[in-house]
Amino acid sequence: MKFRVKRHAVTQPLSESYRLIPLTQNQNAIVDAQDFDWLNQWNWCASWNPKTKSFYAMRIHSGQHIKMHRFILNCQRKEEGDHIDRDTLNNRRKNLRRCTHAENSRNIGLTACNTSGKKGVYWSKARGKWESKLEFNGKRIWVGRFTSIEEAANAYDRTARKYFGEFAHLNSPS
Repeated sequence: MKFRVKRHAVTQPLSESYRLIPLTQNQNAIVDAQDFDWLNQWNWCASWNPKTKSFYAMRIHSGQHIKMHRFILNCQRKEEGDHIDRDTLNNRRKNLRRCTHAENSRNIGLTACNTSGKKGVYWSKARGKWESKLEFNGKRIWVGRFTSIEEAANAYDRTARKYFGEFAHLNSPS
């Protein structure tokens, strides 16, 4: 017997390219219109991830937790699914890509301890300058020391593009 939890009412968008699937906790998953009927046959819920501080659409099947984005991408055991725009409920195919764990971790936003508001940039009290660095394949890459936060952020972006390619989360998307 399949138990369906009552979901909130959803008004579908005027655009016919995507649809909303209501989840628990008053959340909605965004999916492509062509995937809507296929995905909507299951009982999806909103699952909070404290590490990413975001919700994911998921369901349980035979005791296994199945994340909607991984299901859409048909990810295999060691593959991950990445949300390009980092909106974890935006499960439209143009926003998803298969990746490794390392690639997925390159697309993270600011960490909780960040005080500069810029990715990879921090103030060095000892040197009185802005510094920038990143981590690639377990090694710290020193980017440099700068007089302005903008210079440090731009240098981080150039270095992140070089090492992370399409998975680089940049301070100034261009």
